[in-house]
Amino acid sequence: MTSTTEAAIASLKEAGLGDVLHLPDSQTYNDRTNSYWSLTAQLRPWAIVQPRTTEEVAKALKALVNTPDVKFAVRSGGHMAWAGANNINDGVTIDLGLMTKTTYNPETKLASIEPGGRWTDVYSEVERNGVMVAGGREGLVGVGGLLTGGGKTFYTCRYGFACDQVVNYEVVLADGSVVEANATTNPDLFRVLKGGGNNFGIVTRFDMATFEAKNIWDGNLIVAKEQMDAVIDAFVDFTAALKEKPDSHVLVMWTWLPQSTDPFIMLVLTHLDGVENAPSLEKFTSIPGQKTMQVTSLAKKVASFLVPSGKQDTWFTLTYKLDARIVKKTADVFEKMGEKLRGLIPAGDFYISLVLQPLPTTFGAHSAARGGNMFGLDRIADDCVLLVAAVEVATPEISETIGFPALRDAIAEIEAYAESVAGNVGFRYLNYCDGSQDPFATYGADNIRKMKDAAAKYDPTGVFQTRVPGGFKISKV
Repeated sequence: MTSTTEAAIASLKEAGLGDVLHLPDSQTYNDRTNSYWSLTAQLRPWAIVQPRTTEEVAKALKALVNTPDVKFAVRSGGHMAWAGANNINDGVTIDLGLMTKTTYNPETKLASIEPGGRWTDVYSEVERNGVMVAGGREGLVGVGGLLTGGGKTFYTCRYGFACDQVVNYEVVLADGSVVEANATTNPDLFRVLKGGGNNFGIVTRFDMATFEAKNIWDGNLIVAKEQMDAVIDAFVDFTAALKEKPDSHVLVMWTWLPQSTDPFIMLVLTHLDGVENAPSLEKFTSIPGQKTMQVTSLAKKVASFLVPSGKQDTWFTLTYKLDARIVKKTADVFEKMGEKLRGLIPAGDFYISLVLQPLPTTFGAHSAARGGNMFGLDRIADDCVLLVAAVEVATPEISETIGFPALRDAIAEIEAYAESVAGNVGFRYLNYCDGSQDPFATYGADNIRKMKDAAAKYDPTGVFQTRVPGGFKISKV
């Protein structure tokens, strides 16, 4: 243990946090490390501190900032896959996993949500009150990371991104002070927290708008790859129609399991008002395949909608114009990559997925109507496709030498083709980015300036730029 390590641990104990401070030889430390869904994120910090309240977050932050040369990470759910995004080796991890409370105020119609909560629990709590929030779509995704990164939701077609539903933030700044950020109090901080990541402070409470909870009609349709043209046709038409029919949510997933000879296509279909066989989904449901649909609640759906865990993960994202040619090229490149990986990686040691989602112009318009966020999607005049692709393998060596370069090259090939048909769109959605990608550079000059100004104002000594190395840093743009 180095002198800097000892000083950091001593400072946290002196701050009164000894009972929530966990060192590498403790069971809690190992349990929290193993609770990261991706092996890629399971680093080994000097210590993990788990504040229980906003006041304890402030104490932990002040203790670490006042200890020279100590770097730290901040974790809410720990679902971002790339190493260092929410954890650290040479430093301390502030783990918000004990701050999980969700409360609903029927007078204000706001849900107040702590950052360490998981969306499956958030939905269960608000549904008890007959309301819903527009949050994450995978049960174990954490609140804090999703909302500060933007947040794609089941309801983006109606309300914009998850961050657009936040009406107030409680934030601990680098000096340990606690401030509110909303449309009238610290409005500049309020705006940049919507998609600006961990550049300004630690959010300890999100107050979110709610709406009436309704059952959904939801399920999966699994089809053979031979139906790809029909799927692409349905997807393009559905995306173009979302402005007039914002009643459904669709994920188009190309998936390649290690034991599969060919990839298969899974369509995740959701009608937000519980209408069975709704016209907006008809072009999908008419495709031959194995269909499993039911009327259920969002909380029940999300509890079982989980991304496979326990692998070394690489994620990349790309956005391009809604063009059937580019979607077809995406599928072809993905299949070619799968064939390559199947020949290089031992059987049973990989999982590949490609997910296509609508990103029509109305999503940006909904955001703008709610005060705007950092994405700058109002600058994009065309309906688009949001792509996220993942390669999951067994070991860091396979990931580094095979998985990462294969996926990186596939994304580059798709982007080059999109560029060749005037379909490339320079937007990167932060929550899907690999650490080598640069989402902030795609937000537009005005939003970059707003983020730099806010970082300088609320964190004048640059703690979140230099002492918190994980995540995407506005100072590097």
